Amino acid sequence: MNNEKLIYYIDGEKKIVEAPIKQVYQRGNNQILSDEYNDISYPLDWYSAGYTVKSLFNQHDFIEIKKGIQNTIIQIINNELLTNFKLFQLEKYHHFVTDRSSHIKVVSKTRDLFSPNFVFNINDVIPKLESITGLHLTDENPDTKEKAHIILRLNRPLSTDYNPPHKDAYEQYDSSGIPPKFINFWIPIAGITQKTSLPIVPKSHLIPENKIIRTTSRSSIDGNNYHVRFIKDWGCNRLQRTNINLGQALIFSSYLIHGLATNDESDITRVALEFRLFRKNTNKI
Repeated sequence: MNNEKLIYYIDGEKKIVEAPIKQVYQRGNNQILSDEYNDISYPLDWYSAGYTVKSLFNQHDFIEIKKGIQNTIIQIINNELLTNFKLFQLEKYHHFVTDRSSHIKVVSKTRDLFSPNFVFNINDVIPKLESITGLHLTDENPDTKEKAHIILRLNRPLSTDYNPPHKDAYEQYDSSGIPPKFINFWIPIAGITQKTSLPIVPKSHLIPENKIIRTTSRSSIDGNNYHVRFIKDWGCNRLQRTNINLGQALIFSSYLIHGLATNDESDITRVALEFRLFRKNTNKI
């Protein structure tokens, strides 16, 4: 299949990806999807930027959550690869799961988790997320009554273990026509540096849709297929790494452009926990 080369910049550094020439794209209408009715981050004091970084865990709580995440991934590896690694470390995941096919087996589970799949009570994190946003939150979609999945993102060094630039809102908006009422939480667990953190486009939730070129459904870049809608162009194609540390959470609008989270470290796997949570009601806690 013939591909075209597309250029992006992360903190000014050029990144080139390849996408199929025959991939179908569209522009939206001259409208901003994020507004006071559709974006639950609208009343929050960081809405104009589209994101914020907040402290989430104290040192003790972070150690416990990291231990729980590590044990959860160990259990998934045991189940999927029938292997019991000794002295396993999240940051060195790529030393244990060394081939692509094994990694795909693991991430096919880690990218689609629900609370019973964890070896600890992952729902204990939700009250902490409520506290730092001031919103009543739930993992149940109020429109469909379905539970939102939780993702453990495993990003190996110098790999293509990342999503293309996208907005999470498109997935629900395109499939149902109902504006999504969720907010995104990205929580680094291991291997976070300025070379591995999630790139975002500040204020991109306020870009009119007719300025954005994106796929109409699923997408493909660099030979990988994705569920998310790939944003080919939004005018400048520049992203910036999030300045975030362990124990903190990146909170952002579901309409914010983010992705292309290349891991540019040479020997560190980055692990992050991702939630999409819905608002129970419009009242503050």
